[in-house]
Order: sequence, then structure tokens, then C-alpha cells
Amino acid sequence: LLPACCAVTGLVSIAIPSTAGCCAAVGPTLIPLMIRAGFKPAIAAAAVVGSVSPALINPGVSHNVFIAKLASMEVMTFIGKFSVYTLGLSALGLILLTVLCFIYKDYKGSKACVASDPQTSGCANLPALPEHANVLFALAPLVPVVLLVVFSLYVPSVKMSVATAMLIGSVYAMAVTRTNPEKVTKEFFNGMGKGYANILGIIIAAGVFAAGLRAAGVVDSFVAFLTQTQGAAKIGGAVGPYLLGMLTGSGDAAAFAFNEAVTPHAAKFGMTIENLGYLAAIGGNFGRLSSPLCGGLILAAGIAGVSPVEVAKRTAPVMFILLVVSLVIL
Repeated sequence: LLPACCAVTGLVSIAIPSTAGCCAAVGPTLIPLMIRAGFKPAIAAAAVVGSVSPALINPGVSHNVFIAKLASMEVMTFIGKFSVYTLGLSALGLILLTVLCFIYKDYKGSKACVASDPQTSGCANLPALPEHANVLFALAPLVPVVLLVVFSLYVPSVKMSVATAMLIGSVYAMAVTRTNPEKVTKEFFNGMGKGYANILGIIIAAGVFAAGLRAAGVVDSFVAFLTQTQGAAKIGGAVGPYLLGMLTGSGDAAAFAFNEAVTPHAAKFGMTIENLGYLAAIGGNFGRLSSPLCGGLILAAGIAGVSPVEVAKRTAPVMFILLVVSLVIL
């Protein structure tokens, strides 16, 4: 189940390249499903947020456009050249997360959620299972995901946002369950308020922390150091954005800064612009997915009801190994 959930998240991330948006779309379905099956909440959240790297093969991702322009390449040519690496590293991440689940003993068995003490199994907040499944009820959590994927891939002219898809899914759920609209509306806004307090509040705090680092000059100083140590461009291109991604929860700023300052001179280091640019982008991606300050990771942790630090303990070792592998193969 864990690698299957990773694969589903990776597929959806291609259509929804935003980490937070992807986690918001698939998290409410996959995370409770894994917890119900006996996985600890932290590994359930890690399986979702740690599987969004395939988003880098979406032609709308800003890194692809920026690096392709630097290298004087078509965007699709650039994506085609590195799609095998992106998908290969994502597949390796799936395997590593599965192995890590066994190492951390994060799978407690399918009977964990019917244990006499549910508080210890991570299932305390899950409702009791019905005797007979209702297909229309079961499809309700999938409606937003289906809408987002179908419109993103097949009807791109219609801009379907995560919020719009969630609202349509809520209306569908209300219709099939025949629930009082007044009750649904109250629960909907109660959920929004709880989400703002428990999830968005942490994301805002993380953003303030990252802004403080930038205001203090930490980010600029680190990028300047990378620019001056051009002899180690390959290592700096991957490790620099990776470390800044861990520190700030966002790999975009560091990757863009490095690519703008250093990558145009890739030929001096015996590398191509596209290779060095891709290293910086993938390094920043691995760094932010290792950080408890990452917005998508905080969102997944909130859905699972665990601390973002617990989720980062699962994603960080996997992302570090993927970083090392990317340095070796590129």
C-alpha cells in the first residue's frame, strides 16, 4: 500500500506541481487510508509529501522554463532530457521510503486500528468502519482529485483550483449522504478554521522565519559563497540549494539564485548549462522536502495529526540519499 500511495501522489503531482496543492488534493484520501491500514501517521504523511518530485516534468514548472532559456533549449527538450533522471530518482525514493518504514517499524499491521487502545495506534480520530461499504460515499474523497487531474491534463483552458475542486467535492458529498446543508456548512467552516489554526499558522510562522533569514543576509551570504567557490560548482550546485531548502523550507529561491549567478558559466567548470541547472533545481527540491518548514510537509503533517518534525525524520534520510545519487549519475 505504501509504494502504491507514493506512486499515486507522484502521478497527481505531475498535474498539480504545487507541493501544498498536491498534498491538499491527495492527502485527505491517502493519509487516513494508510493510517487505517496500520501505518503510523508520520510515515503516512511522509509517503505523500516525499513523493512529489515527478512534478519537475511538468512543463509549467518555473525551473524548467528558466533553465531551458539559459541553455537556449526548448522547454520540452529540456524536460525530455532529464525526465528519465527525475522519474528514476522518484522511483528510488519510493523504494527507500518503503525500506525506511521497516527500519522505523512504522507498520503496525492491519489490525492496529481495531486494537483495544486506539490512542496508541494513531486511529483515535478515525470513525468506525461501516459493515457494508457505500460506493457513492467511498467516491466522495476522490472527486476533487479526479477533477484536478482531468482538467489539468485534458481541459487546460479551464483553470480548476484546489479550492474549487474541494467545494465541488463537498457538494457531491452532501448530495449523496443527504446531509442537512446547514450542518455541512457549519462543519465545512469549522474545518477551515481548524486548518487555519493548526496548519496555516505553522506555515505562516515558517515563512516569517525564512524571511528573517533573508533579511539578516544569511541567504545572500550563502549564495555569494557558492558563486565564489566556482571550482566546486557541481557539488555546490546541488548541495547549496539543498541546504538552503532545508533551512528555509523552500528550494526555489536558492536554486534560482544559483542558476542566475553561476549556471551561465557552466562551461568553465566542464559542465553543460542544463546539467548544472537541473542539479540546482533537484537539489533545492530534495532540501525543502527534508525540512519541517516546508508548507506541503506541514500540511500533510496536519492531516495526519503529527508534528512536522516527525514527518521530516522520515523524508530527510531519503532525500539525502537521492541527493548523493543525483551527484553521482549527473
